[in-house]
Amino acid sequence: MSSKSQAALEFLTTYSWALVTIMIAIGALYYFGVFDFTRFMPQECLFPSQFECADFAFVGAPTNEIRFRLVNDIGETVNVKSFSITNRDVSPLICPDPVEVNCGGVSEPPSFDWDPGMDCDFTFTGCSGATFQKKLRTEADISMTYCAIATLGCPGTSNVDHIVKGKIITVVN
Repeated sequence: MSSKSQAALEFLTTYSWALVTIMIAIGALYYFGVFDFTRFMPQECLFPSQFECADFAFVGAPTNEIRFRLVNDIGETVNVKSFSITNRDVSPLICPDPVEVNCGGVSEPPSFDWDPGMDCDFTFTGCSGATFQKKLRTEADISMTYCAIATLGCPGTSNVDHIVKGKIITVVN
C-alpha cells in the first residue's frame, strides 16, 4: 500500500469517526428533549369578540379536564344551549357535556341564561383522545350553541340559534 493511499484512508477513517460521534451527540440531545420547540410555542385561547376568553387550562390524569373562562361581551342576555369539544386528530378529542358551569360564583346547569358582562367558568371532565396526555401540546375546537333571549322563539326553537366556534391550544398539565 502506498503512502498516499494510506494517508487518504486514515483521513477518511478519522473524519468518519468524528461524523459518527457528532451524530450520536445530536441523537442524545434529541432524545432528552433539547430540540422540543413546542414548549416555546404560544399557548392561546381564541374566540370571536362576542365571547372573550379570560383563562384556560388542560389538566391531565386522573381528572382529564378542560377548563376555560369566557366573558359574555354580546351586550345582551343569551341562553346557552350546548357545547361540543373535538379536534382534528386521528383519534379525536372527546369530552362529555360540561360537568360544571360557574357564573359569578353561582353554579349553573349545562343549559342556562348568561347575562352580559358576566364571566363563566366551564369545566369538562373525562376528556379523552390520543393527544390528551400530560406534557403534550393539544388543540381543542370548541363549539357553543346559544340564542339571544330578546329574540322571538328563544329558547324554544332551534331556527334562532347561533353557533360560535373557538379554539384552545395549550399543553396538558
